[in-house]
Amino acid sequence: MAPLPEAMGPGARRRRGAPAEPSESTDLRAIAADVRRVPPLRPGEQERLLQSISSTREPNPARERLLETHLAMVLAVATQKQGRGLGIGDLFQEGSVGLLRAIASYPASGRSDFDAYVRDQVALAIEDALAGEAEAVRQEGLLVEAANDYERVELLLGRELRRAPTAAEIGARLEWTPQRTEQIREIVAEARRRHDEELLLYIDPERIDVDPGDLLPGEEGDDGRD
Repeated sequence: MAPLPEAMGPGARRRRGAPAEPSESTDLRAIAADVRRVPPLRPGEQERLLQSISSTREPNPARERLLETHLAMVLAVATQKQGRGLGIGDLFQEGSVGLLRAIASYPASGRSDFDAYVRDQVALAIEDALAGEAEAVRQEGLLVEAANDYERVELLLGRELRRAPTAAEIGARLEWTPQRTEQIREIVAEARRRHDEELLLYIDPERIDVDPGDLLPGEEGDDGRD
C-alpha cells in the first residue's frame, strides 16, 4: 500500500514556523512516485471490494485496497487546488482523510457511482481544509492588527500620563473588554520577549565597550585594591 501522510485529520496540517520543508515540486514528485507503485485495479476487482466493505464496518483488506488504488485520484484533485494557501503535501493529506471517510460512508450513501462519490468527498475535504486555513490566516491578521493598536495606544498614553500606562488603561482607551485586553497584552509581551532573545543571539559580550565612568567605585582594575 502506498504510504499515507503521518498525521491524518483536520488540524494536522503543518504549522507555521515549522522547519523548512522541501519545495512543492519535490513533494509532488515524492507523492506521485508512491502512488505509481500501487498495482492498478483488475477488471471486476472494485465491484468485489465494494461488496466486501458493504458486509462489515470493520477495517479489512478490501478497504485498504480501495484506499490505495484511489490515492491517484486524491493527488489529481489536490494538484488542481494548489496555490490557495496549503502545500501539495497538506492538500494530499486532507484529501486522503476525505477518501477514508468516503470509503466508510459509501455503503450507506445511496450513490451508485463509487468513483464520483469518492471524488466529491475528497474535493469537499480539501475545500474544508482550505477554508479553515484561510480563516486561520484572517484571524492571525486581526491579532497582528490588534497588537499594533495596543502598542500605539500604549505609547500615546505614556506621553499623556508621563508614565507607563496599565493594561486596563490601554484597554479602556481601545474600548476592549478586559479579556480581550489581556489576550493582546500577552501576545505583545511574548513578541517582545522573543525579539529580545533574538537580539541576544547577535550580541558578543567581548565586544561591548564600557565607559570607565559608568563603573561603580571599586570596579576599575582587577579588584579595586591599590
